[in-house]
Amino acid sequence: MKNIVLTGFMGTGKTTVGRLLAAATNRAFVDTDELIAQRAGKAVAQIFADEGPGHFRELERELAAELATLQDLVIATGGRMMLDLENARSLGAEGLVLCLQATPDEILDRIAADGVRRPLLEGPDSARRAARLLEERALAYGRYPQVPTGGGKTPSQVAMEIVDSYGLRSLQTPSRPAHCLSVTHPQGTYDVVVGDGLLQRLRELTPDINGAVAVISDSNVSALFARRLNDVSCLAVFEAGEQYKTLETVRDLYEQLLEGGLDRTATVVALGGGVVGDVAGFVAATYMRGVRLVQCPTTLLAMVDASVGGKTGVDLPQGKNLVGAFKQPAAVLADVSALRTLPPAEFAAGMAEVTKHALIAGGELLELLESREWRQERLFQPSDDDLQTLIVEAIKVKRDVVQSDPYETGRRAILNLGHTFAHAIEHVSQYGICHGYAVAMGLVAAVHLSATVGHCDEALQPRVEGLLRRFFLPTRIPGHLDPQDLLSAMSSDKKKARGRLHFVLLRDVGDVFTSADVPAAAILNTLEAMRA
Repeated sequence: MKNIVLTGFMGTGKTTVGRLLAAATNRAFVDTDELIAQRAGKAVAQIFADEGPGHFRELERELAAELATLQDLVIATGGRMMLDLENARSLGAEGLVLCLQATPDEILDRIAADGVRRPLLEGPDSARRAARLLEERALAYGRYPQVPTGGGKTPSQVAMEIVDSYGLRSLQTPSRPAHCLSVTHPQGTYDVVVGDGLLQRLRELTPDINGAVAVISDSNVSALFARRLNDVSCLAVFEAGEQYKTLETVRDLYEQLLEGGLDRTATVVALGGGVVGDVAGFVAATYMRGVRLVQCPTTLLAMVDASVGGKTGVDLPQGKNLVGAFKQPAAVLADVSALRTLPPAEFAAGMAEVTKHALIAGGELLELLESREWRQERLFQPSDDDLQTLIVEAIKVKRDVVQSDPYETGRRAILNLGHTFAHAIEHVSQYGICHGYAVAMGLVAAVHLSATVGHCDEALQPRVEGLLRRFFLPTRIPGHLDPQDLLSAMSSDKKKARGRLHFVLLRDVGDVFTSADVPAAAILNTLEAMRA
């Protein structure tokens, strides 16, 4: 079977069920609305407002034709996409098309909960309009097998019903040897293992686990991957999102671990992206005065950066990561198969950190980014061999730096390249801009500032921008973020010392250093110049 395509009315669960189905069958996941919005740089509702519905339908047809040439995908389509016969022929030619169902009341409850604008159902009488639209589309939706998603069923149950009903096997990927990198620190060493299917081998790959295992994850990732981990004593879950990276969340996780009966012999497994790794790591560092930690990153950003080096932390209202601890993991398992469910925007966010590492070290990683062919590049699905190599090379850069400075007393600070700007952008945008995108903006700003104060050639900036644009990453700070507000946010940055901001600057690729001798006027000049 080539692809699995999910259609149906808005609010029937196509995206949520699609991600779960992709994880269960080891396929890559694509949400057509998300991908169109990401490529256009604006929300679907804004595309409708700016260019009209006709333009959006043409974007859908172009994408349907593109996806029809690919394989091994789970595709969640927009509510009207498969009503277009051209799209239906393209995507249904060799794939399984299923229509997800829900009642008007269930649909409206879900739409109210997700907070996404749905112009078709805005205003009074939304229930009546939903019922009318469902009736109008009944014939077109009825062309496909129906999958009810209501009646109290969870998205996971729906996904498993689809797997069982249609005999969907998990795709097998070619066997590749896992890469193992050792990281030394003052208390010992640990291994970072990069490969396929590692989550199922937790105890095999971390043989020193003797007590209970508690998995800490967020509400998104736990549904996708927690079932892959065997012999788990406790699953502690918190709400997904940077806004929940707080001391209140940590307290709630303590209580979940206590309710699960976890003692000092337990091991905490951090299963998720960078937020999960930071929060779970801080919990492991402080629960019962410290328990073992295993990092199982499920995003590219977390694999190449956050999971390695032992830094953990949570945010305060005044800024990011202002409370934290160094907690070295007992192991890091970077299961590359987890990346197949990432939406394109999240994969791109991880590429910002990979680019940062390439600018710090140059060499093979930079050459890989600039010269290697990427299969299905627009969907951010490089070949598995390229992807595994990229992850390993990026981790090597992080490893070499943290081994030389495990507690960030000197050289390790260069890993914050672009981050003084990025953290301010996140804070002022109220975390409306994700970390990876903010880092991309921050990298360009750091190069601009370096050139402004005379440390690097101005030609470096277009080179960095071109590299970031290969992965559809932003290179300018949104114009609605005021430069003075950004500068004020920097004043709370944890990298500030003795009242002075420290910036990571560049003389060239591979020649990165920290400086506190940066005039405020130069910083403001960069913030103004970088506005979109």
